Amino acid sequence: MTVGDITDEKRNENGTNSISKHDEEIQVSDTKAASFEDAITATEFGKFNIFLMVVTMLPCFSQTFETGAISFVVPVAQCDLNLSLEDKGVLNAMVFAGMITSGFFWGYLSDSLGRKRIITYGYFLNGLVGIMGSMSPNILLLMIAKFFNGLLINGPFESATSYLSEFHSAKYRARVQMVRGIILSFGNVLLPLIAWGILPRNLDFKIFDFIDIHAWNVFLLICTLTTILGATVYLFMPESPKFLMSAGRNEEALKVFETVYRINTGRPRNTFPIKFLVAETNNTTKKSTAEALLEGMHEIKSLFQRPYIFKLLLACTNCFLIMMSANTLKLWLPQLFQAINDFQYNHNGMSSDLCTMLEDLTPTNSSTGTCSVNLDNKSVYINSIVVGASRIVAFLVAGPFVNMLGKKKLIIIMTVFAGSFSTSIYFAQDSSTVLVLSSMNLAFISVSENVLSTVTLELFPTTLRTVSLSLHMMSGRIGTILGNVIFSYLLYTGCAPPFVFIGLLAFGCAGLSLLYPNTENKELR
Repeated sequence: MTVGDITDEKRNENGTNSISKHDEEIQVSDTKAASFEDAITATEFGKFNIFLMVVTMLPCFSQTFETGAISFVVPVAQCDLNLSLEDKGVLNAMVFAGMITSGFFWGYLSDSLGRKRIITYGYFLNGLVGIMGSMSPNILLLMIAKFFNGLLINGPFESATSYLSEFHSAKYRARVQMVRGIILSFGNVLLPLIAWGILPRNLDFKIFDFIDIHAWNVFLLICTLTTILGATVYLFMPESPKFLMSAGRNEEALKVFETVYRINTGRPRNTFPIKFLVAETNNTTKKSTAEALLEGMHEIKSLFQRPYIFKLLLACTNCFLIMMSANTLKLWLPQLFQAINDFQYNHNGMSSDLCTMLEDLTPTNSSTGTCSVNLDNKSVYINSIVVGASRIVAFLVAGPFVNMLGKKKLIIIMTVFAGSFSTSIYFAQDSSTVLVLSSMNLAFISVSENVLSTVTLELFPTTLRTVSLSLHMMSGRIGTILGNVIFSYLLYTGCAPPFVFIGLLAFGCAGLSLLYPNTENKELR
């Protein structure tokens, strides 16, 4: 029996629908097995869901800090680590290289062993590596640490994304992912604020008489703390009920539903209207870790066969395009802002067209042989904060439109606008216009990127959900690395090709999004 079947039976004496707030609460027969969607709807939306979204801040901040912190460290640490331009490029790529290496591996483990276990173990290990990396005395150790940070952060974050979706009914699923996008965007505001507060300071001391600590070491250590805190908090969270049902552990799943229901409504557990759950698997025997892994590997084979192979190719290609567009501009923006800042500094605060200001983008070698870092660049941090804040506004504004337009239409509209804004950057005649257009581009494309992840989650069943999302994100990270390399070469050909390139990628995503099936208000499988 569905919610619609129940509410349609509630009629008044005149034969018209008369549905009170109490009547809207799902009431499933004690003798009938309920689907996941019926069960999660019956838990209602309340305190647990709000607390879960607060907890989601930790993996979101961890992801943002892990991928973005090094871009603020590189300019400041170039003398301490004797960084060349090539070193800076490789160091920026190491996190994404680790993510690509582990993308399939983590998704497979999460779909086989559960969300909670991967989140807690992964974040604890990542925190340990992060602490070690923050004390790196040379570039080699820092590169190794960042590679393993990327390898370890991948799985927990994507498991946390699936975890969040699997505690919400279809009515709220897309909207809570928009909230997740707001939190990620807030992380992009918080990161430059932390960098601004720490990196310009003259912090130089030793620990254990042989480890040199500078401001950038302290900055990396602080950025690592969110992963450790996240692992600790998730230790006390329940396992995803959808995963438990897909693993044949319906009794455990029912207990989780009852707990969420009690927290949300304040009513006793025994008043939860659902007593039985449908069997999503014929095998209810508790499996060992090895058995779960073997079964998961067999299940994954179906991902590369019909009917999933086309959906997988579509999701991965679209993510490749959108993340190549979004992250290329995002990772180059601090350098673009630095070039603008340097131009204005050298020309008494005067601004100019973009092409003229980018002439200062390529650094010149010092003839004195003395390495020094200019820390008087607050405009770079301020501009980065403005860009991050614009993304928050975009998610707040886009939220109501998710259900109004549908995810597919929203992606198409947003990516068309994003492509238009990025292409227009070339025509900017002053630094303020560059800031506005780049902020608008990243705001719109960030919303699109977030909604694309939600669509991917809904295209695949539970046993393939996280691994498909991992492949989706892995494709995007490959695009990120290639985009940054291509962008640097395009800059040598002129200032128009790089921004036209970013715009064409966004337009390509809009075109491919036309091929997506409708997933609006569909039950999770």
